[in-house]
Amino acid sequence: MEFLQPIIDDRETYIAEWQDCYISESKITGFVCTFYLYDKRHHFYGLNDIQDLLKEAKKRSKDVYLSLNAFEYGSRQTKDLKQIRNIGVDIDCYKLNIPVHRALEEIKRLITKGSIPNPNVVIFSGRGLQLLYSISGGASPKMSFLSQYITAQFISELRHLGADTSGTDVTRVFRLPYSVNSRNGKQVTLEIWRTLEYTLLELYSFCKPLEERRKPNKTNKTNKGTLHTLPSKRGLLDIYSLNTARKNDLEALVSLRMGEIEKRNVLTYIYAYTVALIIKNKEATIAFALQLNQRFTDPQKITAVKRTAGNGYDDAMKFFEEFKKRDFKMWYKDRDGIKRPMKSSTIIDELDITPEEMKQFSTIIDGIEKQVRNTSQKRKKRREEGVQDRESYLDDQHSKKESNRQKVVELLEKGHKQTEIAKIIGVSKAWISRLVKELKTK
Repeated sequence: MEFLQPIIDDRETYIAEWQDCYISESKITGFVCTFYLYDKRHHFYGLNDIQDLLKEAKKRSKDVYLSLNAFEYGSRQTKDLKQIRNIGVDIDCYKLNIPVHRALEEIKRLITKGSIPNPNVVIFSGRGLQLLYSISGGASPKMSFLSQYITAQFISELRHLGADTSGTDVTRVFRLPYSVNSRNGKQVTLEIWRTLEYTLLELYSFCKPLEERRKPNKTNKTNKGTLHTLPSKRGLLDIYSLNTARKNDLEALVSLRMGEIEKRNVLTYIYAYTVALIIKNKEATIAFALQLNQRFTDPQKITAVKRTAGNGYDDAMKFFEEFKKRDFKMWYKDRDGIKRPMKSSTIIDELDITPEEMKQFSTIIDGIEKQVRNTSQKRKKRREEGVQDRESYLDDQHSKKESNRQKVVELLEKGHKQTEIAKIIGVSKAWISRLVKELKTK
């Protein structure tokens, strides 16, 4: 596929130990980080810090987590993502009263069936399982939407085992191997199931293609057509990118409000519509919505969630079919009864999202927050290019002026004339004259 060409690499890479999934000679851009639950502390590790990471794992500390991907040093925010290194699926089988060994049997069955790929590493997190797929050489942050799309597809296949539907964000963390789960005192262990790493293209091949069309089979007229995956349009990629980020924002909203959601039905509909455009499976969309509902302090009735999520899915698919007919170009003016994806401003109004909450989101932001981010981004870019911001510039100018004032005073005391002083310092005589007048008035 055209949009995947930049990430295709024919070189085969392997993992020898679990840490190779996170840091290796082929994964050197950025830093992975541990996260300590008890004090919310982060510690960052680069290529030269592998031994330090292993020492941390051997400490067997309680509730320590490790980022799946690499970031700029000192940050684990989406905007600071430097390299996609793993795709992970968190399976909370214990929530469905499914024993770990039974879950493993089902996972192996799905692998044999071809529904999901064989994970590189299986982490036994204490009560559940975490499947880790290591990306060969890492992938560009520009492909984060695809990594999240792939994750959502795998979660859809594993939802009956309790796969965490909120676990698609690139900032996600898994338990650090050999640390301890404080909920039951069990140590986190692991098994390596596959040493050959994956490309994103290989993992994507297990998913529903972003776009499918049928072409006539010229060699066999009795065959109605063969299914082909074609290069995806820019508009289609934008839809997937927007909705993977929007899904994360909606889940973050529930976390920020600690489950206290007043307009639960409205949020369920928006969430289901969003998820439907990612996974295009009605049953799975409803399963995602049901998991979100469980995070509310006052969950809705299951029948209500299923009805609302089903409506969201149906509306999303009607939109998508029309979107496809229009060659993946958005339209707004037609009164066709099709419910298009909500604008961010509409979601903000519908869910009463505050400016403080918007600061935590990627896409559900208003014009003010967007302008703040643009200004911040431009300032950061100027700093990286060696251009000072206005405040730093003014500070430097003030310091320079004070330094020149001191030089003028010293030269005047030595008997130099104003014309001579101007030449020595490299300023105009008029500036020296003004400065001398200021000094006389003090």
